[in-house]
Amino acid sequence: MNFLTGIYAIDAPASALNNGMGEETKAITKKIRVGAREYPYVSAQAVRYWLRRTLERLYPEWQAAPIMRGTGKQQAYTEGDPITYWDDDLFGYMRAEKAPKTKKGQKSETTEEEESGGTVTRLAPFRTSTLVAAAPAEIVDDFGVMARMEGYPVLHEHEFYRATLVGGFSVDLGALGTFTTLDRSGYHNLSKEGIKLAEARNLERIPERSAYRLPYDERLKRLVTLLRAFVRLEGGAKQTLHYTDVSPAFICMAVLRGGNNPFLHLLAPNGTLNTAALDEAIRVYKEDYQSGIYIGLRQGFMDSAFEPLNASELTPRHPREAVEALIADLEAHPEWLQ
Repeated sequence: MNFLTGIYAIDAPASALNNGMGEETKAITKKIRVGAREYPYVSAQAVRYWLRRTLERLYPEWQAAPIMRGTGKQQAYTEGDPITYWDDDLFGYMRAEKAPKTKKGQKSETTEEEESGGTVTRLAPFRTSTLVAAAPAEIVDDFGVMARMEGYPVLHEHEFYRATLVGGFSVDLGALGTFTTLDRSGYHNLSKEGIKLAEARNLERIPERSAYRLPYDERLKRLVTLLRAFVRLEGGAKQTLHYTDVSPAFICMAVLRGGNNPFLHLLAPNGTLNTAALDEAIRVYKEDYQSGIYIGLRQGFMDSAFEPLNASELTPRHPREAVEALIADLEAHPEWLQ
């Protein structure tokens, strides 16, 4: 199985991109404590939300699944139709709505599938890690005041930080646009209606995997749209006070055989490129690379990395240009999506 795997970094010069539960009038940013040190972080759920919203805003072709409320108070789910909806395909889902109860002696009109809860689940082909600061950061308290009225001013407070946030990502290229019907959690992707839809649309049948697969052009289109949105990422909390560009300032990615990520330690805590980790990633994983290594790096961010990257014949480009180079190679190698 082939995976598109990589890491990326966001430059947060003075930001509060993801906040936790507040304390009275104080907004608290999310952070990990290691002893006395604090590492700001952005949850993977927040990153996925930013990406979904970016896709919906910038790419009209993106098919977002509708969200529905279940019968339970804390129950919500998407359509669970990865054939029609691109985000159900790439981001995964769990739809397990309980069938409505019937009165004693009353015959149920529900189907066998509904009586079992109608559960369909899909492991997400697109995976993201938590974005964590590369080094400990000082969390700053900022005091504000609302004083545009008569009487006593209203005080408020919030935390923010300066950090380089680093995260990993991966796309299971073999699972993209491929929907299994196994009786197993995460692999029961299609309901009975979903199977009927797959057959009606003449999706490729893969008996050895108990799966149906979209045509290559459709799978590639979904992947390309995701990648283009990823390097145009928009979102984050406190943007009116700490406007931050959350699109990657650095990205490194490749198509590899297997799901291990060789790039996770490329950024040193002091904000420089760890050249020893890069050399190791190239040497140790050389048999796993299906593609070249694509590196995007903005001018003005981690400028000391340009010289060693050029010396390693890994000429960095802007992250958007790096993604376009990768897309061109994906289009030339349909076998990578098998």
